Amino acid sequence: MINTLLLILLACSCATALPQLASLGATSTDELQREIEKAFRTGAVGPLLRNVTQSLDLRDLLASERLPKEPRRSLLCSTCSLGVAQIIHEVENGAEPEAIVSQLTDLCVAIGVATLNVCEHFFVLAEPQLHWIILNRHVTGKDACGMLFVGFGCETDNPERVWEVSLPDAPKPPVQPPTIPEPGSPVMRVLHLADTHFDPYYKPGSNAECEDLYFCCREESGPPERPEAAAGQWGDYRFCDAPKWLLQAMYAHMNHTHQDIDFILWTGDLIPHNLWNTSREGNLDVTRQAVQMIKDSFPGIPVFPAVGNHEAHPVNAFPQPYIDNEFDISWLYDEIAALWATWLPEDVAASVTYSAFYSTLIKPGLRVLSINTNYCYSFNWWLLYDDVDPASELAWMAEELQRAEDAHEKVYVISHHPPGHRDCSKNWSHQYNRIVHRYESTIAGLFYGHTHKDHYMMFYDPEESERAYHVGYVAQSQTPYHKLNPGYKVYTVDGHYEGSSYRVLDHENWILDLDEANQSDEPRPFLLYRAKEAYGMSDLTPSSWSDLVYEMDQPNSTVFEDFYRHYTKAGRPLLEAGCDGECKHDLLCELLTSDNSDKSRCDTLSSSEVPQQQHM
Repeated sequence: MINTLLLILLACSCATALPQLASLGATSTDELQREIEKAFRTGAVGPLLRNVTQSLDLRDLLASERLPKEPRRSLLCSTCSLGVAQIIHEVENGAEPEAIVSQLTDLCVAIGVATLNVCEHFFVLAEPQLHWIILNRHVTGKDACGMLFVGFGCETDNPERVWEVSLPDAPKPPVQPPTIPEPGSPVMRVLHLADTHFDPYYKPGSNAECEDLYFCCREESGPPERPEAAAGQWGDYRFCDAPKWLLQAMYAHMNHTHQDIDFILWTGDLIPHNLWNTSREGNLDVTRQAVQMIKDSFPGIPVFPAVGNHEAHPVNAFPQPYIDNEFDISWLYDEIAALWATWLPEDVAASVTYSAFYSTLIKPGLRVLSINTNYCYSFNWWLLYDDVDPASELAWMAEELQRAEDAHEKVYVISHHPPGHRDCSKNWSHQYNRIVHRYESTIAGLFYGHTHKDHYMMFYDPEESERAYHVGYVAQSQTPYHKLNPGYKVYTVDGHYEGSSYRVLDHENWILDLDEANQSDEPRPFLLYRAKEAYGMSDLTPSSWSDLVYEMDQPNSTVFEDFYRHYTKAGRPLLEAGCDGECKHDLLCELLTSDNSDKSRCDTLSSSEVPQQQHM
């Protein structure tokens, strides 16, 4: 680990790092290596690491284009491993919590995770849980960073992080290609809401430019220093979440415009982005208000919710159900079980209070499985303690799908995080994909949120790599956080009749233009596009969605330009910034990846062959 860090600091950052060796008291690579080895022997790695990161302006290096992408990844992961190893050493040797918060803050700032203000306040909340985990599970720096920062390319070397879910031993039935229903067949309409992020303290006219906190537009944000910095009436493109009146206006529009909605999928993240200043009671209050708005806005319409990572306090912290000390999460699960009882039957309460997942019928012949994907989310530090199928959820998922297969039911699988997202634990993602592949004929739809963008995710057969066998739909957020317009998605699906596939046949996507809305007293959401019409698709089968990826991969593809506009919900700041070659490659790679442990299909993109500018 030491040699790796040295090679990266001194070889890859060459022109930047070498002139600064003198400030570290070293005149050569060998001398700096001896200094670090001495620091490990004497337990003084913390001060040396701080000196290295400050002298080399590590945060600036990680954010700049002076280092190519791969060395920059290695620099981040090696520095993280070194810093976390020191923190573990301090905890195991009885350091006071205040000292650990200080070291966590230093590392957080050094590797560019957030600003000093955010890092410091956040780790005051998080340190007790991290402290307990370190004292109760042997974790190394490389293991911790490989788990927490999988999305940045860090990798754990702990073989215990590789595990497998046992699937029911029933043989997989023959796969039947998707069938397109006859014209005039019954259809259903499904509203997908995602990433509400309701801020009860949003204040129009307050400061919207408080980037040091990554969260603005409240009275506590202070007054704006210039007129352009004032928060808009209906929301703001900057680091601001959704005011109550914006959500109420959006819901009223949905109810008026789409009076044929059969049911709603609501895939989590109700809490605002003040992640450094949350509390249990504060999160529960926002959750109650958010649920009440849905109840008031859509009376009589069934709603099937999933839990997001922001619902926890601290954010992302979802301990295993057997953790029954002061970190027990029953405070959240008991409350959402009571709130969700508005729409769900009594027989799901036990699994919701256990670990916030459930299985229930939508209609005879169509079931929904709501999965708690916080057990895949790498920033859930409780996975450091135990990541082996937490709550036995994936085993439960496979068993429920087997029961559905036996009963000849179709199933919608909903969750907050898409399994191919870069921050989903690689092994969890792989096991999830094994289950989806086994039960591909039973699963009729896969629906996610989390990214705030409007896109999809391909599932390819691991045994027949060219066969696209499923597509997951990722819905756009209602919050404008950040640089986005509020939006929502409505699916037209094969209807409720004997032999229905229940597959998505088309979807339409609506947005509210914030620039326009903030110039008027009444917001006017409008239709941005319909999928089949916008992309010239005859159907929305997995093979058609796969073909679209490779059509967009062509140089100068106008289809990609359209897709990017839809992906960003026509958010002016992102459209103005544009999407260069590397951006395009990364986005198409995202569409091709449902298993975060295998991104090899991204190498098939033609844009992979073109040298790109590198950005973090």
